[in-house]
Amino acid sequence: MNAVLSAAGCRGCSVTVLSGAVADQTYNGGGHVTGPGTGATSLTLGNSNGATASNSNSTVNGSYDTFISNTNDSGSQLSQQITLQFKNITGLTVNSFDSEVFPDVSCSQLDSTHCGGSQSGGHYPNQPDLIFEAGNNTNGSDPTVATFWGVTPGTTNGTATHSPLSGSSSTEKAPQAIGTWSGSLTGVSELDFVDWPATIGMDNLNVSFYVPNPEPASVFLFATAAVGAGLLFRKRARKA
Repeated sequence: MNAVLSAAGCRGCSVTVLSGAVADQTYNGGGHVTGPGTGATSLTLGNSNGATASNSNSTVNGSYDTFISNTNDSGSQLSQQITLQFKNITGLTVNSFDSEVFPDVSCSQLDSTHCGGSQSGGHYPNQPDLIFEAGNNTNGSDPTVATFWGVTPGTTNGTATHSPLSGSSSTEKAPQAIGTWSGSLTGVSELDFVDWPATIGMDNLNVSFYVPNPEPASVFLFATAAVGAGLLFRKRARKA
């Protein structure tokens, strides 16, 4: 990530992962993540880009690329939060990212029996979610920007209802979600991706920033992906 910042002309800039994150590719919630058709292949951040939902006609990539997760490919959870801290970056703006809320054994079906008790505020105690926070704290806790909730497959996050475990003969019941966030967050230096209860993923984080004396031809066109990090940087000319 730091090498990409440097290559984009951001000298002395840095990105630090303050809490548990790994470069993941194939994690699919132990086979509970749904996918198109019969669900033989899960639709995840590893084999899709910019997916807003898991649909029965979704296209999955033939090969897997890397996304950031708090659980590795073997299913070992490392942390309940992914925190990224940016330093010495002028005019940092967070533009977008892809995210995934993976299913978890503590909520195998969206009801009070399988998800830890009765609803509160419209959600069950163990319903999987991803909380996106952004600000300038250094303790891994910033104001909440958005919350993404796991939902029953085939409802509000697409039409795909089959997973590698359920097969085509039955419907996957474990709540989950895949999607994107876009906006314009400025004046922040820390991003927190907080999960409950188990696994979340993030990919294609797009940020932009100012660099001094850029080459005019490349100011608005430059974009490069950080290998193994799921990050995309866009540089802008410094305003006078």
